[in-house]
Amino acid sequence: MTKTLLVDGNNLLKIGFHGVKDFYNKGEHVGGIWHFLNTLRRFLEDSNYNKVVVFWDSKTSSSERRLLYPKYKLNRKPSATEQKEESFSTQKQRVKQYLEEMFVRQLELDQAEADDLIAYYCQISLDEEKTIFSGDRDLTQLISDKVTIYSPNTKQYYK
Repeated sequence: MTKTLLVDGNNLLKIGFHGVKDFYNKGEHVGGIWHFLNTLRRFLEDSNYNKVVVFWDSKTSSSERRLLYPKYKLNRKPSATEQKEESFSTQKQRVKQYLEEMFVRQLELDQAEADDLIAYYCQISLDEEKTIFSGDRDLTQLISDKVTIYSPNTKQYYK
C-alpha cells in the first residue's frame, strides 16, 4: 500500500514565519522558508513515504465561504503590516519553487483552502495510507483506519 504524506503548506509555513523571527538573509526575513524546509526534511528522514503532496490555501480561499457566512474568519487578528504580508507571500513562492525543484507534488486551487483539498484527497485516495501533517485541529474529523494526523505543534500522531 502506498504511504502518502499530505502537508498543509500554509499551516507549516505560518508556524515558521511567526515563530522564527530572527532568520534573515541579506536583510530579508527567511524564517518561514527555513522552518518549512527543515521541518519537512527532518520528518521525511524519520519516516518512509512513497509520495508527498503539499496543499496550499489560495489567495481567494475564504471568498466562497464569506458569501455563505459574511463573518467567516473575521474574528481573527488583522495582519500587522503590508510588509509582513509581502514577506509571507514571497517566502511562500520561494518554498513552492524549492518544492518544485525537489519534485514534490503541490496543489493550490482558486477559492479553496488547503484543509478542504486535503479532505477531498482523503476521500478519493482509498488505496493509500495517509498521514496529514498539520496543526489544524479541524482536520481531526478525517482520522480513520487509513488516515493519521501528525501535529507539528504537539509533535504527536493522532489515530
